[in-house]
Amino acid sequence: MRASPLYPHDTRKLSWFPPARWLAGVVARSTVIPYPGVPHEPQVFVGRNGRLKIAKKYLHKRWLLRARRQLPLERTHLDASQRLLWIYAKRNFGDATMDLAGRVLLKRCGVRVDLLALPSLVPLFAQDDVFGHVYGDPSQVDASLYDAVVLSEYNLPSIRLKARYFGKLPYVCLYRYFNGPDRNQTRFSYAGVNEVFSLGLHADELTAISKPYLASSEATRESVRELLPARPFIALSTGGLDFNRTYHRWPEFVELLGRCEEAHMPKDIVLVGSDNGLESAQALCAAAPGKVRIHSLVGKLTFLQSREVVARAALFIGADGGLMHVAHSTPTPSVSLFSDREPPYLRLTEACRSIGLQGGGDVDTIAPDQIRDAALKQLSTYPVSC
Repeated sequence: MRASPLYPHDTRKLSWFPPARWLAGVVARSTVIPYPGVPHEPQVFVGRNGRLKIAKKYLHKRWLLRARRQLPLERTHLDASQRLLWIYAKRNFGDATMDLAGRVLLKRCGVRVDLLALPSLVPLFAQDDVFGHVYGDPSQVDASLYDAVVLSEYNLPSIRLKARYFGKLPYVCLYRYFNGPDRNQTRFSYAGVNEVFSLGLHADELTAISKPYLASSEATRESVRELLPARPFIALSTGGLDFNRTYHRWPEFVELLGRCEEAHMPKDIVLVGSDNGLESAQALCAAAPGKVRIHSLVGKLTFLQSREVVARAALFIGADGGLMHVAHSTPTPSVSLFSDREPPYLRLTEACRSIGLQGGGDVDTIAPDQIRDAALKQLSTYPVSC
């Protein structure tokens, strides 16, 4: 046996090396999205992780599905008459808003689908008009009420939930073994739902309509009405958990806003965000220029209430994060800020009506005058009456 160039000194290791064709197939299933029109970066991921590491993760998931006797239950398609439970086992609000966005396509065909998610996500979908029941505890779900399960992906928590509580139900998985490469999660969700439910929409149609999707009740919509200024306003998101995605130069932007003479630029700002933005909001309110009126709702609203504030705004401005994706579920145009780690084309869609600005490092490398210019462009494209 000739020595391998990978293992020139130990030919015994050749028996451990998988066949090239099998390895190529596994890597493709793990890193290449099979649907046209879904932007993703497989080459970058393979280059950083290596093919053998990718294959190991694939085999782990296959083994887990086989050990839990789930492989024979997998299906490729479902029909509108089935009673379905969608299992989603990730905790990030932004990811959930994008990964579950494709469900809006099911409104057209009257599919009954309920959701089982982590408890922290229940308030985000509790008022949904696609999901019927939204559960945060699998022990509360009666498996006999369902004909099949929808999994977003084969992550380990989803596989374990499916096998433990719904082990006898057939299932589909939208993303299957795809794992790792950065991708446009919203477009992926639409494409996956389109395929699994045989909806027949072309890639161009999906590209045009794909955007994050959320719904809220009339009570939630009414709850914010009295909190907002009577004049057109800009909704601005403050704070953040990730330093790279937290913009600290809002005072400079507000100063530019105060000096802006363009008639269509609102001078009212409504601040939204969670408790981590309180310090920033207080500083902005204390130092607001005379021509700018700042109203802070930071730390006072639920995510769905914040969504309704954005829905009534002339413009939303914010850095990449959960609230940005929630904002993109509304018709309101936006200016979205990204660090050099998050390519805008993998976060935005055409239907988001957003201008993405990307910094050369963290989001603070985006100059305030860039944000002002992008805001003016959006307000000219989508005018409101001031």
